Amino acid sequence: METPADLFNAAVGRQLRAEIAASRSSIAAMARTIGIARSALDNYVTGKRAIPVPIVYAVCAAVDLEPHVLLSRAEERLQVEDGAPRARISVLRRTPDVPGPREDLSEVAFASHLRHDADTDDLYE
Repeated sequence: METPADLFNAAVGRQLRAEIAASRSSIAAMARTIGIARSALDNYVTGKRAIPVPIVYAVCAAVDLEPHVLLSRAEERLQVEDGAPRARISVLRRTPDVPGPREDLSEVAFASHLRHDADTDDLYE
C-alpha cells in the first residue's frame, strides 16, 4: 500500500519529468547536466526511488524554475489525479524560441522614443 508520501514523491517525479520535457531536454541530457547517472534520474522521475532534495534543486536550477513552484505544481497534479475538483491555473514560462511582444519589430519601432529623423537604422544598411 502506498503512503501519502509515496504518492507525493511520485507526483514530484512526474512534474520533474514534465519540466525537463518543457525545457526541451531529455532525461539523459538532464542527468549529464546535473552530474548524475541517467538511470538514477529515471528512477526518481518514475517514482521508483525517493527524490533527494539536492536533485530537485539541481533540476530546478537547470530548467530555471524555483523549487517551490515545482512542488506546488506537483501538489496540484496529485490533487487532480485524486479527483479533487480544482480550477487553479499555473503560469507557463515562455520558451526561448517564442518571441515576446517587445521582439515584434512593429511594436519596437512604435515604442521608440526617437523621432523618425533621429533614427539611425539607415546608417547601418
